[in-house]
Amino acid sequence: HDETNYLQLSIKTSKQKKNGGWSRSHGSEYLSVHLIDNSYVNNDDVNIITAMVRGNTYKQDVISFDIYEQLINTHRCFWLASYDLDQPIQLGEDIQANWQWQVLENNMQSLQLILKNPSDNIRIIKSQPIAYYDSRTNSIGRIISDSNSNFEVNLLNSPLIEEEKLPWVISKLNISLGEDSKRLPKPKLNKKFELSKPIVRLRFSTPNDHDHLTGTVQISFDYHGNLVGPNVLGTVIRKAKNIATIYRDIALEHMVVEMLKEQGFKKINIDNSMMLQGRNCWLSFLHNQLPVLEKQGWQITFDDDFYYQELETNGVFDAEISQDEGNDFFSIGLNLDVAGKKLPAFPILYNAIEQLPRAVLLNQDTNLPDDYRIYIDVEQGKFIALSYGSIKPLLKQFVELFMPSALQKDGTLQLSRFQGHQTLAVLDDAGVISSGEKKLRALANKLKNFDKIANVTIPKQLKAPLREYQHQGLNWLQFLREYELNGILADDMGLGKTIQTLANLLCEKQQQRLTKPCLIIAPTSVIFNWTIEIDKFAPALTYQLINGAKRHKHFDTIEQNDVIITSYALVTKDIKNYNKHDFYYVILDESHYIKNPKTKLYQSIIQLKAQYKICLTGTPMENHLGEFWSQFNFLLPGFLGGHRQFTKLFRTPIEKQDNQERKLLLNKRIKPFILRRTKDKVAEELPSKTIIVQTLRIEGKQAELYESVRLSMDSRIKKIITDKGINRSQIEILDALLKLRQVCNHPKLLPFESAKSIDQSAKLDYLMDTLPEQIIEGRRILIFSQFTSMLSLISEVLDQENIDYLKLTGSTRNRQPLIDKFQNGEVAVFLISLRAGGVGLNLTAADTVIHVDPWWNPAVEDQATDRAHRIGQKKPVFVYKLIIKNSIEEKIHEIQKNKAELAKALLSEEVSQSKLSLTDDVLEALMSPLD
Repeated sequence: HDETNYLQLSIKTSKQKKNGGWSRSHGSEYLSVHLIDNSYVNNDDVNIITAMVRGNTYKQDVISFDIYEQLINTHRCFWLASYDLDQPIQLGEDIQANWQWQVLENNMQSLQLILKNPSDNIRIIKSQPIAYYDSRTNSIGRIISDSNSNFEVNLLNSPLIEEEKLPWVISKLNISLGEDSKRLPKPKLNKKFELSKPIVRLRFSTPNDHDHLTGTVQISFDYHGNLVGPNVLGTVIRKAKNIATIYRDIALEHMVVEMLKEQGFKKINIDNSMMLQGRNCWLSFLHNQLPVLEKQGWQITFDDDFYYQELETNGVFDAEISQDEGNDFFSIGLNLDVAGKKLPAFPILYNAIEQLPRAVLLNQDTNLPDDYRIYIDVEQGKFIALSYGSIKPLLKQFVELFMPSALQKDGTLQLSRFQGHQTLAVLDDAGVISSGEKKLRALANKLKNFDKIANVTIPKQLKAPLREYQHQGLNWLQFLREYELNGILADDMGLGKTIQTLANLLCEKQQQRLTKPCLIIAPTSVIFNWTIEIDKFAPALTYQLINGAKRHKHFDTIEQNDVIITSYALVTKDIKNYNKHDFYYVILDESHYIKNPKTKLYQSIIQLKAQYKICLTGTPMENHLGEFWSQFNFLLPGFLGGHRQFTKLFRTPIEKQDNQERKLLLNKRIKPFILRRTKDKVAEELPSKTIIVQTLRIEGKQAELYESVRLSMDSRIKKIITDKGINRSQIEILDALLKLRQVCNHPKLLPFESAKSIDQSAKLDYLMDTLPEQIIEGRRILIFSQFTSMLSLISEVLDQENIDYLKLTGSTRNRQPLIDKFQNGEVAVFLISLRAGGVGLNLTAADTVIHVDPWWNPAVEDQATDRAHRIGQKKPVFVYKLIIKNSIEEKIHEIQKNKAELAKALLSEEVSQSKLSLTDDVLEALMSPLD
């Protein structure tokens, strides 16, 4: 143990005696690798020695008391002479002590650690915490003081200090120890000594007229009228007769300088000034720190040339709204009270957006605190501070501000009136008082509660009952009409979008509002289905189908009908004729056809003029949100902004950045204008099996081929019947009927070279129009045909469209792997020949069955359908039967209802064993032309 209170450790080697003691030393060892590698040094010894070496290099660090504990617990640690007595050091109990200033001779004082029970046997040891050695008990223990701080060990062996220098020393301790210095006792000073608290004076200036980013603060400390700067040396301000000596509070002066450094101010110059650079640094300091310093009594002054000035604002916004009659847009201006004046707030919010962290804008950091401050320039040098929390709701609603060109010259925003309900809701929630919004609020209140849409009476002229969800769809369509809105009816395929639409049109006719024609545009494959559905369910509606080469004769009669039906393929060609009319409704069936705004079709469609517009689709979005925008831009122009604007504000943040806030905002915006019910949502209302006879019409070369084959066969059959009689002509008759059935499927099924060159099929077109939609909806589809060659043609088109499928025919050897793959949901489409797959299959993963062509026996069709509709099926099954209108298929379909045996003979491929019982009128009906 030396005079500086450090312990010295010597390591010696010895042998243990039989009585448990130790023999005299064999020699001293150095702390070396040789010692550590020695076989008689165990792992605990190595750990202790290593810790001591690491913790006491050149006595610069203080060893933890824990190491002393480890040494003592070896029972091989001795104090000087006690080694000879075989008395290892013991672990002693904690003892109490406190720090005191001791007054010595010649006005000297010293800070000392005084034991509560002093003893000559006790020596103080430097450790953390401070320790002692008691020679009487041969023990080492800890000293516990009142301050109980880690800094105490550094105060041992404190020097003697003259009384006059004590204030300066205390100040230095305050600087070094900070808050810990309060735990130390204060020295008793003669009354003539005074440690003065100065008034801190700061004077700010921005002397450079061209660079307002750089400014300075001049620092001075006022001691009873005596100003000193932080550069001035010495601790005494002045000393005069009969006047107390004034000592500077060095700790406080140091604290002032350090605080300014923390705020970004740079080193002290000769004139006691510090420099700060950067707009945000200045604005943050002036807003956050300066008020705190003023409350502490600091004297703050500014030079006349100081550039920055914070203006007071209460953060209260108000809104002014204006809307011209008949305009789908409204202008909104926000105002903010700043220093008693109203300033346009949208430019202020736009400025705020530019200053927000990029991570917040990308929604990668949603934890930005509400008290985060944003500093906004109002005019030269004048600024306001707004909290993020106060403007966050406005920034989330008015996403248009994120577009540089969004603001009008007068600082207002122009928004679609269809955003009014959300805009007013946000303003109300934020406590923003608005004016001029009376008309907008009427619509907003209705949209806000659109879940409570009024129930309308189903029109009497509708020749079919509506399921509950279909009645709700009618209510929704009537709600849109009442408030001059447009929307998307996006029910799954098969849920009856057509009948809901027709019911809505009947309501309008019944109420005598249908004073102008309605234009329905649909894919070519389904335009005839509209005429059939009108004839069947809404015969009170007059209609005209405009289609085919002779369609132009109908353009003059458009105004004479309730409904005009045409196809997407023709509307582009005929757009000039349609542009002459103002329609009551424009209805787009399968509206995803207009998903690409760059196409000629889209450019034609958006030219159409109508009082109301409706989109019908089971897949409003197939690939990306851009397709969604296209349909809404047709329905509600400007509602989702321009295409580029929508991409920047919604599509990119949602699709590429997973911005959930933008996604939620988009969902809220479109919610009142889209009604979507999936099959699963309305499953309880659906029967377990829904059969839909999908009537199609063949046109063009396919129709020409059908007519050519029909005429040829008709004359041939008539001659044969004349020669042989009808009973002996059955093979020729059935062969002729088979060829007509093949043409109904696809001309390429015929064995003629001229037919194989015709690549036109209404059924194949229908499949390719509807299959992608059904797959997107999650349907699992079985496609049956009695013609394996038709399945091959379907396979080719599916390959071209990159649609995965399975195929099972009579030539398929191993069926089970295909079945397992379909049942496991790996593939959505399963092509099956009716003969090979009509029985013996369990395909309950399917919920959609499509019969491409009719089979002679409805029971066989039902058996095929029951591959899906059977025990184990938990979902409603939709069955589509594709029938060509006015063709032999439709005629046999009618015969099938009453003359099963005749239908069996007509549709059987086993012609040689069939017996026909035909009358002239039946044969004439079968061979009748398409029109």
